[in-house]
Amino acid sequence: MKKNEKILIGVLVLITVIVIIVALVNRNKEEENNTNNTNTTVEQSNRNEEEFVNVLDDGTKLNTIEELHKTKTFDGMEISDFQLTENGNVTVLLGTITNTSNVEKGGYPVDIKVIDKEGKEIITIGAYISKLQPGQSTQLNTSATFDYANAYDFEITKK
Repeated sequence: MKKNEKILIGVLVLITVIVIIVALVNRNKEEENNTNNTNTTVEQSNRNEEEFVNVLDDGTKLNTIEELHKTKTFDGMEISDFQLTENGNVTVLLGTITNTSNVEKGGYPVDIKVIDKEGKEIITIGAYISKLQPGQSTQLNTSATFDYANAYDFEITKK
């Protein structure tokens, strides 16, 4: 072989190696993009399964079902202005309790049974209702390290 032929073969081998390396790098990038797209799709489909929540920009889930936000009566009191949120696997239920009776109410623990659309119990959490004079209001505030933000409604009972 002549010297020029050897150089030409060497250049062709070098070009072939470079093309193979570039092809492998591009293939790995495409696989990474497909994996990221799959993860994003799974996260979005998980969020879509929760029909009663909106996910806020910071990732907080906010329950929007009308049934949960209706004013409820319990032992001569009204519970209203509900807000049910979840962030970081901590779910918080807030509400306003008003004593609508003519006597002091509260001063005892309660169970809050959270239910799904089919009426099945998701979780029962405890809370405490402070003593309230007639017409007085306070905030109901209970939380759990469990995601129940997609709840449909709840029931409250005295312990």
